[in-house]
Amino acid sequence: MRLGLDIRSGATDEELIIARQFGAVDAVGGPDCIPSDKGYFDFHELVVFKQRVEDFGLRLAALENVPWDWNDKIKLGLPGRDEQIENYQRSIKNAGSVGIPILGYNFRPPVSGNYGVRTSKSALGRGGAQQTSFDYDLIRNEPAGEWGEITASEMWNNLEYFLKAVIPIAEESGVTMALHPDDPPASQIGGVTRILNSHDGLKHLIDLVPSDSNALDFCQGSVSVMEGDVHDAIRYFGSRGKIAYVHFRNVTARFPKFAETFIDEGYVDMAAAMAVYKEAGFDGPVIEDHVPVVAGDDPKKLRSRAFAMGYTKALIDSVYGRR
Repeated sequence: MRLGLDIRSGATDEELIIARQFGAVDAVGGPDCIPSDKGYFDFHELVVFKQRVEDFGLRLAALENVPWDWNDKIKLGLPGRDEQIENYQRSIKNAGSVGIPILGYNFRPPVSGNYGVRTSKSALGRGGAQQTSFDYDLIRNEPAGEWGEITASEMWNNLEYFLKAVIPIAEESGVTMALHPDDPPASQIGGVTRILNSHDGLKHLIDLVPSDSNALDFCQGSVSVMEGDVHDAIRYFGSRGKIAYVHFRNVTARFPKFAETFIDEGYVDMAAAMAVYKEAGFDGPVIEDHVPVVAGDDPKKLRSRAFAMGYTKALIDSVYGRR
């Protein structure tokens, strides 16, 4: 396993320098790092961004997500999705040509204005640290959005249509498509049925279009709030080579009510989880994720992220050996 840095919301020089000093070797970027109005990731923009990461001694291991308006019709099965898929295929080809091996994505329409859903960003945790949290009772009755009700069958059909169009391109381009589980794992939010909210749903996803290029962005926090043992999920998907990279975070409890807490404080045994990753044969990137806000921190939460990265680095060294 390789320590990485989360730069999905963009990265300052300071972040990149400090991450390398902490021992990170990989970075995971996102659409905020490559602002574009083209509807796809441009080859030359990818070259410049990848080179910037490498200039700081890091490797750009993955890009995660695209802007909502690049794939909304794909997810909702609306007219115009074929044009969006063509652009997605172009992004995949460009990523492969540049040498970016993984494209992370999710397949849930945004509800409450973002990709994930949290009901609080100021829940108090250890020592007064502010945590993000979720309580399903607070949004259980959220009305359907502008797209109306979307059934499980419709979502699966839309996902299969997408995968059959992009996975062959990913195979040709040497790129792995890595799906992020639904977060949180409610059965529906705002009229949208969630299909990737269980171990069985994730298993069905990788079986839907069998390919080495069809894998998971294994968000341990998201899987930890699902029913079932997260260690069993790591073992199942990891042993099959279906974990492309990991979001390594801890949570206080399972759905329907949980908070994202310090990495050493949640209910999941993180040392045991690290051992299972090694047992399953996973040796890819791992990034910090959704860390609490600690006293005196800056907007990029470097203090809190330093704690999470240091803790993760120690677990990697203890389980995999120093590297």
